[in-house]
Amino acid sequence: MRPPTARDLPRGGRLAALLLAALAWVPGGSPACPALCTCYVSPPTVSCQANNFSSVPTGLPPGARRLFLQNNVIRALRAGTFGPSTVTLWLYSNNISSIQPGTFRHLPALEELDLGDNPHLRVLAPDTFHGLRRLQALHLYRCQLASLPSAIFRGLHSLQYLYLQENGLLYLQDDLFADLANLSHLFLHGNRLRALSEGVFRGLPSLDRLLLHANRLATVHRRAFRGLARLTILYLFNNSLAALPGDPLAALPALQFLRLNANPWACDCRARPLWAWFRRTRVSSSPVPCASPPHRRGTDLRHLRPRDFDGCPEEDEEEDEGKDEDDGDGGGGGGAVAVVGTPGRALGRPGTLPAAPPSAFYRDGLPPHDLRGSQPRPPPPSRDSRGPPGDAPVAAAPRPAPALLPLLGLLLPRL
Repeated sequence: MRPPTARDLPRGGRLAALLLAALAWVPGGSPACPALCTCYVSPPTVSCQANNFSSVPTGLPPGARRLFLQNNVIRALRAGTFGPSTVTLWLYSNNISSIQPGTFRHLPALEELDLGDNPHLRVLAPDTFHGLRRLQALHLYRCQLASLPSAIFRGLHSLQYLYLQENGLLYLQDDLFADLANLSHLFLHGNRLRALSEGVFRGLPSLDRLLLHANRLATVHRRAFRGLARLTILYLFNNSLAALPGDPLAALPALQFLRLNANPWACDCRARPLWAWFRRTRVSSSPVPCASPPHRRGTDLRHLRPRDFDGCPEEDEEEDEGKDEDDGDGGGGGGAVAVVGTPGRALGRPGTLPAAPPSAFYRDGLPPHDLRGSQPRPPPPSRDSRGPPGDAPVAAAPRPAPALLPLLGLLLPRL
């Protein structure tokens, strides 16, 4: 005797059987969602935020593309935890203190990695991020990093946004960023940097924004900014700068916004290179109030007059012939820059990489607005939400997927 088929059932039973078969075809049959997490089907997303997890939960679906694990108490990251399909990985605001070698090595699709606001993260191994060839945004803000290994960013050729603000960085070695030819945003404010050396920003021909405010900078090498031909925004306010010897700003032909306030500027002979630079440029700048000598205190350096420099010795300008060929592109070559990535992608759904990721760029108060302090990062969907438009939580009540409705429309007349 043959087994019964759908045609052997009453009309109502056949309809129920077809509906059940169709629903079984919905991608909701993917691996189970970890306990206390919420999973979404399209794009495959796992949200385990704010659940007091002390470690990454087990059973993460291997095909998940977006993993939201922020605002927990995760202490360590281990190799083999994350699947190769991961594109977006948020781990900010945890208690991470150690990252096992190889944790991120087999994540070829990863585009955004946020390890920010982990105050116990003090040391990074030199190869922590090696192999992340598609990484476009790396967040390491508000950790306790006092230094960075020289090879930490090696091979990150797709990186566009690097957030290193509000750490305890004491220095930046030459060629630290030499592999980051596509980097456009570099945030270094709120550290303890005292000096910028000649080769510190070498290899950054695409850099557009450089934020160095709220450090302890007292010295800037005259060629520190050589090769930054595309830089449009430079923040140096709230440092310990009394002068900029040798006119380092002359290497920035695209500069549009400059902030130099809240520094102890000496408006004596040492101010002449900076004053002369302002006279020949049209850059939008903050005030540059003098701190000394006493009779010029409070005067804007930009408003000094030529006779204020009477009696100053002529500066012995260093010959720069041939330097442009060597340093013009920051990497020893004069070829064109191949900018990769997807600029202009819209802000919105978590995991889509915007033109500048929201976690740090927009809250830094880029000009013409003043810095207003840190603001909380827009969170991904909470456990109680239904997710962004178009996402369907796995745990939600089952409904026929829209893509299946035409199929059912063809089948029903046959019943």
